[in-house]
Amino acid sequence: MTLSQFKLLDKDKRYIIWLAKSIELSSYEENGDRHVLYQLDNFYIEIQFMKLCPEIVTFIAFTDTSLLDRYLQDIDISFCYCK
Repeated sequence: MTLSQFKLLDKDKRYIIWLAKSIELSSYEENGDRHVLYQLDNFYIEIQFMKLCPEIVTFIAFTDTSLLDRYLQDIDISFCYCK
């Protein structure tokens, strides 16, 4: 599925596909809210959950890798063995 195809879906279908097919990559907390990064095929989904209840505040799908900067600093690659 492409990002364009995903964005054409209604909200409920996007949520179903996100839950069923995406992979969680990273997360961080800011002001008590939790931000979680997922990958689905060739694009990313960022979801922000509210501080006091498990409600979704934002649901953003994107391909712009500059939006990954906040997550990349927290990804541990020490287990990688490059030759």
